[in-house]
Amino acid sequence: MSLDQIAALAEIIAAVAVILSLLFVGLQIRDGNRQAKADALQNALNSEIQLSVILAEHADTWDKVVKGEVIEDGAQLRKAIHLFNILMSDTENRFHQHKQGFLEQESWETRLRTLKETNRLPVYQAWRNSLSGQNHSDAFLVLLDGLANN
Repeated sequence: MSLDQIAALAEIIAAVAVILSLLFVGLQIRDGNRQAKADALQNALNSEIQLSVILAEHADTWDKVVKGEVIEDGAQLRKAIHLFNILMSDTENRFHQHKQGFLEQESWETRLRTLKETNRLPVYQAWRNSLSGQNHSDAFLVLLDGLANN
């Protein structure tokens, strides 16, 4: 074998090695994306459980919120706003995960259906006018305000 033939063979082997490396990296990225999506779903389920526990602990106030009652007592209104902000913070996290492709459409649509109702409650406007209600991303607040006005 001549030196030119050996060089040509080495180039072919190197090209095959690069292609195999790229395939391996592609598979690793795909597996990483699958794991990230699974983690996002698990985190959403865990946060749903935590949220349920918090709302159950404050059922006296939350019950008034979901019934759409106007809360006159200042301390209870602050508590309602705080509970609503916990719900909105969890929802914003899901919103951004969904927009980045890490949370499945079905999971996001489930929360979106809930938002359409909760954002019509009297506490929504009280929360939205509070500091808590202004401390979220612009994109998320535009979505919320759009749902509240429809």
